[in-house]
Amino acid sequence: MSQTADVVVVGGGVNGASIGHALASRGVKVVLVEKGALAGGASGRSSALVRMHYTNEWDARLAWASFPVFRHWAELMGGPAVFTRTGFVNVVAPRYADHLRRNVLMLRRIGVNTTAITPAELRELQPFAHVDDVGAAAYEPDSGYANPAETVEGFRRRAVELGARVLQWTAVTRIDRRDSRVLGVETSAGRIDAGSVVVAAGAWSRRLCEEIGLSLPARPKAIDTVAVSRPADLRDPHMVFIDNVQGNYFRPEAGGLTLVGVPCQEWDIDPDTLGGGLPPHAAGLGAALLTHRIPAMERATLARGYRAFDGYSPDRHAILGRVDGIDGLYVATAFSGSGFKIAPAVGACMAELITEGRAKTVDIDAFSLRRFAEGRTVDGPYPYATRPDYVDPAQALRACPRI
Repeated sequence: MSQTADVVVVGGGVNGASIGHALASRGVKVVLVEKGALAGGASGRSSALVRMHYTNEWDARLAWASFPVFRHWAELMGGPAVFTRTGFVNVVAPRYADHLRRNVLMLRRIGVNTTAITPAELRELQPFAHVDDVGAAAYEPDSGYANPAETVEGFRRRAVELGARVLQWTAVTRIDRRDSRVLGVETSAGRIDAGSVVVAAGAWSRRLCEEIGLSLPARPKAIDTVAVSRPADLRDPHMVFIDNVQGNYFRPEAGGLTLVGVPCQEWDIDPDTLGGGLPPHAAGLGAALLTHRIPAMERATLARGYRAFDGYSPDRHAILGRVDGIDGLYVATAFSGSGFKIAPAVGACMAELITEGRAKTVDIDAFSLRRFAEGRTVDGPYPYATRPDYVDPAQALRACPRI
């Protein structure tokens, strides 16, 4: 006998859980289905940076709308606090200093507490930082990072309290599409009839969509992270850094650790292989990037490393909204490794779209699937250097002229 729901959300990462919670808070009969454990994919391995700095207004507005939820989590969601304030800096090379200052002005216009600072001012904030190759930095004193597992659990807990059903270890085997609309999903535990389905399955989203004839431009890619134990003279936590000069990031972690994002260019991999170790070069590359920016980290020791997968869109921005031509089908995916900090607002926006016909918390039309056919991008007018992990070496090789 089949179950029924108003909405089925496919995927138990932070965005799926946030959407489930937001729908339940509106009285929607929602079932969240996850093939493994909640936060078992990219969300559980996320570095969970909470910051607002973007080079486009739309992502920045989603991050800004999400920030109060992280900051006031215990009051709004119940349970333990999930946010740690450390301060945040985004550093760029000299050639992008003017772009950074313009982006800071954009962020300040929407309300973000941020300032453009000089390399010398950055050294005053973080005396151990190497800044000779830095042209400017954006400083957000209120930002930091979240606990990824506790965040997903908090969304789950509140969603269930509000009446949602959460099915873990239950795979969606097929989305039931008849002509121009969805009718529900088939799962490993039976059928669920529903008028709407939200695909929020991260690196698995493309496969699910292809099975019903929808070509979703979201390529699965690996995301590598290493954790190091800081030396005694750096025992106190540093700020969160996004290093656009080198194309990586790092942040402090409890227990005297620092997490380092290692640029990774392994594309089109099978997300069901999640759980494998890091490639041999990852630890060395992470150490080199970290010690360039903080030379004293040469005395750090490797604690662990891990890999996650996410779906990456052609412009490296999320795909959000309804799917034109298939009534009742929605997507919230292809976050391209940057979806954690915007999850609270994504949940609210998707719930508004499904129940009211349009998102109100933030206008998410810029993230629609149809933007690719229309030749639109979410990119802002003042970008920085392309991150190394955004470049597919195979495509770059094909783009190079032969000599």
